[in-house]
Amino acid sequence: MRMLLLGKNGQVGAQIERLSNIRGHKVFAFSKQELDITDSDKVKKKIDDIKPEIVINTAAYHVVASCEKYSQKAFAVNTLAVKNIAVLCSQIKIRLVHFSTSWVFDGNKKEPYIESDKPNPLQIYGLSKFAGEIVLLNYNPDSVIIRTCGVFGAVRGSRAKKGNFILYILNQAGLKKGLEISLEQKTSIANAEDLALATLKLLEQKVGSGIYHLANKGYCSWLELAKEIVSLKKLDLKLIPVDRKGIFQEVRVPINSSLENTKAKSLGVILPPWREALKRYLMSLP
Repeated sequence: MRMLLLGKNGQVGAQIERLSNIRGHKVFAFSKQELDITDSDKVKKKIDDIKPEIVINTAAYHVVASCEKYSQKAFAVNTLAVKNIAVLCSQIKIRLVHFSTSWVFDGNKKEPYIESDKPNPLQIYGLSKFAGEIVLLNYNPDSVIIRTCGVFGAVRGSRAKKGNFILYILNQAGLKKGLEISLEQKTSIANAEDLALATLKLLEQKVGSGIYHLANKGYCSWLELAKEIVSLKKLDLKLIPVDRKGIFQEVRVPINSSLENTKAKSLGVILPPWREALKRYLMSLP
């Protein structure tokens, strides 16, 4: 496949670029600095020059507290830019693959969310991502949307978030004896390598359009995840359970943001269990 990748420096984008090359695909990858997705003229020129079969957009404005403060930027990146790319791809019959989030849901469901569940976001981040889904499927119905959550990958983690939850726990272990962790919020997590591989497998099958949930199998609370990290790394860190009542950085978040991979699973695309994915990531760190 001949692909144009947006957001190559992100945890998922970096793995898609790496695995695409390994699997024999031709990928043209760009960072935000090289190609800002909000600049539709430059995006159009790259598409015209490269003539890809598929455009993969992993770029997003996803720092939750910043989305609340800078809502216009959140919608510019997560909604308007997505709409413009969708129009460009639709005009020249190019498939568009876009990454979204489990935070489009309100978290009231007891079980993991499936693709057909109705979104009801609680904060600007989730709202801007849900709006991006709507405009994408409206302007380019042949698109593929991949919802995920709790992504972790690379030694540095996410540049925008200055790491990820796992790296946060590891770093705090060297600074503190005790750390408060949310016990009420449950989530799925996604090893960026597993997520990227599953995405490429779906595309190689030429899957139908629509929404797919991709995350490592199973779910856990943030406290359970922290306990697993402490256990695997034998950290001298006391974890203090705290009920934050669905608040993160003074923003409402879903109590349950876990995902069920029903559509991908029916096609034989299954991600490994979350504990296995976590252990593999920890072993990859220096």
